[in-house]
Amino acid sequence: HPLCTGGPSESALGDPQEVTMAEWAQRCIDQGGLTVMPHAPNPQLERAADIVLGVVNAIEMMTFNPMTPDSNQINASGVADWYRYLNLGYQLPVVGGSDKMQAWGLLGGIRTYAHLGGREFSYDAWMEAMRAGNTFVTVGPLAALTVDGVVPGGKIELPAGGGTVGVDWRVESVSLPVEAVEVVVGGLVVERNEVGGKLAASGRLDVPVQASTWIALRVRGSYQARPDQIAAHTSAVMVTAGDQPVFAPADALTILEQIEGALAYVDTLAPRPDVLRFKQLRATLEAAHNRLHQRMHRAGVYHEHTVLHGHEEGREH
Repeated sequence: HPLCTGGPSESALGDPQEVTMAEWAQRCIDQGGLTVMPHAPNPQLERAADIVLGVVNAIEMMTFNPMTPDSNQINASGVADWYRYLNLGYQLPVVGGSDKMQAWGLLGGIRTYAHLGGREFSYDAWMEAMRAGNTFVTVGPLAALTVDGVVPGGKIELPAGGGTVGVDWRVESVSLPVEAVEVVVGGLVVERNEVGGKLAASGRLDVPVQASTWIALRVRGSYQARPDQIAAHTSAVMVTAGDQPVFAPADALTILEQIEGALAYVDTLAPRPDVLRFKQLRATLEAAHNRLHQRMHRAGVYHEHTVLHGHEEGREH
């Protein structure tokens, strides 16, 4: 927003692209603030670069109004987008956002819960808990997860070759029944518990882990005969096997292509600022591209990608 940059109170369509979200995010972090990437999965553009650069503290799942028939409660595309980053080891906590831009939007329709533990009940403590990652988002049910006693936001280190971890979960709802509780490992459901419309349920599962991955809990239910209108999702627990990083080649390529799309936008469609500012904007995206690109090379991932600079510019890639 122009107000963030000390510019005019309004910005017209077609004004130059003068600042990156990465710059805003870093300023926020430098002042002790919390940076949240809003309403996944859109807009794509710079979001992938900012996550790779490490200037995003959490990612938002969004709903406009859970009471409307065509509303996506916890957007499936947004969840899939979040899973891609988890599959590359970016342990972003999940938060909720109402995205209320019109009167019909329900403010607080999707909620974020962060476990404060022994912290005082204050905004600063809430931000600290958010950064720690012990959160869940919900349009109704309360969800709790531990993996070998470790809560979401935490990490478990197994020896090379992996092992078995114990997953304990609990779900409670005041009035809206829960139909299914899913244990998600690396983006795949390893156990689905049909709880039959109960208001409370719990369970335990032993999960074999052979390669580094992550584990989270997903809750589903219906409302007024509409499926998946009741939903909740915890943040993830990371589980590493030896020194093997969490890294899914297919997801790395997808995210690399998203960064290349942002570069293409800056190069071809975005109204340009002055030359120096344009180079600074582009350098931010290039830094993210190079960082992920190098991770892919270290992992031995073969891929085709866009060359960032033409030879006529006298630069190498």
